[in-house]
Amino acid sequence: MITEFSEFVKTCCFTGHRPKTLPWGYDESDLRCAALKSRIRFTLENLIVLDGYNKFISGMAMGADMICAEVVLSLKALYPHIKLECAVPSYAFTESWKDSDVHRFSGILTRADSIRYVTVNKIYSRKDLMLRNIYMTDASDIIIAVYIDGESGGTRNTIDYARAKNKEVIIIEP
Repeated sequence: MITEFSEFVKTCCFTGHRPKTLPWGYDESDLRCAALKSRIRFTLENLIVLDGYNKFISGMAMGADMICAEVVLSLKALYPHIKLECAVPSYAFTESWKDSDVHRFSGILTRADSIRYVTVNKIYSRKDLMLRNIYMTDASDIIIAVYIDGESGGTRNTIDYARAKNKEVIIIEP
């Protein structure tokens, strides 16, 4: 008799600041950004190798979300079993973005294992971000937050929500 086992999924999502709050702004060639990417990579590799995490969810906002998504995609070469899900707040999410940012966003989506549009709204609303953050937190076992202590906003709200749901939160300060 052959018994099939379904794949055990351990999920991690990301939350974090937008470029305007990050110390280097939009300049990802800054050494502080490179150091952040290294810390994210180290943290993810530990989750993958030591704890068996195999699914990662990015909310796909500019800044920390896309940085984390790109780190996951780079790790797929070493760990081909890991999956990236892009949790996009709405179909209209990028309508006010610069072409270069939309190009980066689209490039990540094309390499992701799955895309989930959290709402089907054709007009973007900040409420879509909140719903996306709730979805990601509820779907995850652990949350990685790229967060500057004391900052208010969506990242802080997501951390608070995750802790209220008794989820583990790893904070990586940029």
